[in-house]
Amino acid sequence: MASTPVETTCDTPTGAHSHLSPADIQLHDTRTTAPRTAVRCNERLRETLLSLGDSPADFAGKLGVDPKTVERWIGNANRTPYPRIAYQAARLLDVDVTYLWPGIHRTRISKIDGTDELTACWPGRAAVPPNLWGRLLTDAQQRIVIMGDLALSDLIPNLPRLLADKAHQGIHVRVILADPDATTDGIDKVRAMQAEAAYLPLVGQGISVSRYPGTLSTMILRVDDDLIVRTGIDGCPAAFAPVIHLRALANGPLSRLYLTSLDSITATAIPVLPTATMQAVA
Repeated sequence: MASTPVETTCDTPTGAHSHLSPADIQLHDTRTTAPRTAVRCNERLRETLLSLGDSPADFAGKLGVDPKTVERWIGNANRTPYPRIAYQAARLLDVDVTYLWPGIHRTRISKIDGTDELTACWPGRAAVPPNLWGRLLTDAQQRIVIMGDLALSDLIPNLPRLLADKAHQGIHVRVILADPDATTDGIDKVRAMQAEAAYLPLVGQGISVSRYPGTLSTMILRVDDDLIVRTGIDGCPAAFAPVIHLRALANGPLSRLYLTSLDSITATAIPVLPTATMQAVA
């Protein structure tokens, strides 16, 4: 007997800049049972393995997954691996991925999760490969958005010149800084002032610089479809805050979350005018 679905209510994100949808925060009752239907096995995968003389266990070893996982793929044609694993499997078998899993592209559009977006994760900024920051900015083709104090000027030589050159090439460059006057923490205030010293001189060079009248606990670097995110942890020094590298996918739950945050902060931040910049620098 099917159980009664659990009704839940929660606030849904609103606003023209929200990348989130109600489905991102909707809760589901996993106890509800669905009518049983006949399960069709994946004959194409089974026959391909047989033609190559590979057992499910042999193939699982090459792919780096559990043998039972491969057996489940074979036993149920409706079971599709994560796209990254599916494409790797297809390359190993020298066939097109859609031959093994015809619905792979529909799955990628509608069921992307955090594992598809996540490129890397590091336990603190010091663990991030040093050349990553400069490479991302140098390779930028459409946009560069810096939100918060990521201390990029310490990581990238000649950062102001690099950003100015990108702006002159027609690339959208935006910087959002925490307002030093909006924080009561001494360390945060000093960092905000240092960030202003690095970025305020760029106003008037085709670069948008704004001040956010509040605390920025999350720092984001967006370069085209790459997101580098650092979220502070209460009670721990900022240097130990984890850093994650995401690819901004159209249906990715994590990237939508951080893009919504970025757009919300952008809409609230106050642009710095060239005259105000000159007075601040002076």
